[in-house]
Amino acid sequence: MSQIRKIKYRLFAWRRFPELKPSGEAIDVVIPIVAKDLHVLSLCLEGVRHCVVHPIKQIYIVAPAQKEIMDFCQANGLQFVNEQDVLGFGPKELDLQITMTDGRMRDRSGWLFQQLIKLSGKVGTCQHYLCIDADHVLIRPHVFLTEDEKTVFYMSYEEHLPYYENIHRLLPSLPLDSLSYVDHKMLFDKAQLERLHEALQQESGFPWVETIVKRYDRHCEAGFSEFELYGNFVTEKVQRPWLQKRLPYKKMADYATLQQRYQSQRWSLTFPDYMRQNQQG
Repeated sequence: MSQIRKIKYRLFAWRRFPELKPSGEAIDVVIPIVAKDLHVLSLCLEGVRHCVVHPIKQIYIVAPAQKEIMDFCQANGLQFVNEQDVLGFGPKELDLQITMTDGRMRDRSGWLFQQLIKLSGKVGTCQHYLCIDADHVLIRPHVFLTEDEKTVFYMSYEEHLPYYENIHRLLPSLPLDSLSYVDHKMLFDKAQLERLHEALQQESGFPWVETIVKRYDRHCEAGFSEFELYGNFVTEKVQRPWLQKRLPYKKMADYATLQQRYQSQRWSLTFPDYMRQNQQG
């Protein structure tokens, strides 16, 4: 991250913002997962239920049809969606093989597939749905849709150049904001997604999924961001700082403890899987 980016974010985060007045419209929550996410998903769900200020019609878990996942959904009042049914295919069909700098191949099909699920607009019955990463925990109230129907985007200091290079290949004329939309959560509007799908198809001549897959740089391990693409595409919006904290797994605790410990300074917490793997190593 550049020093300029850091300064921009700090100036943005220190601003005083007017209070957001939330829409009373019901939304769905959509969380794509794999089995390894179950150990942290309960915290994510507590954050959603405590801190999303909008009425929630249903929470959908989009995942492989594995017994442990379906049992978890049944035990926690969640609607299970077989990931194969959303786009008509599964991650294996993407076959996104990336050539690493040392010549090794890495399969990024599942990683991209979850992003396509979020952009599909095919899960749930509400016009708006919140997608949140399973390792992300809200600890203070969040507004995602204002009373005048503007989407609230929580901006971060992420700066990953391949994301922006990818957007330029997909939609060359799309202007980009000075901060990032990569914040582990985003409210999607199905009408806006239809516009985005049409724009991608008009630019390339191919359906939107095929466009994204075709224009992915096969030498870049992380070369696409659904949050950056959608956030920059939407024009009528409200922006706020994300104010999150990344924590190692040794800091994990029950939800009440985490909220009490961190909510005075942060709005959300993230427990990245790579931190768990590093601890196990």
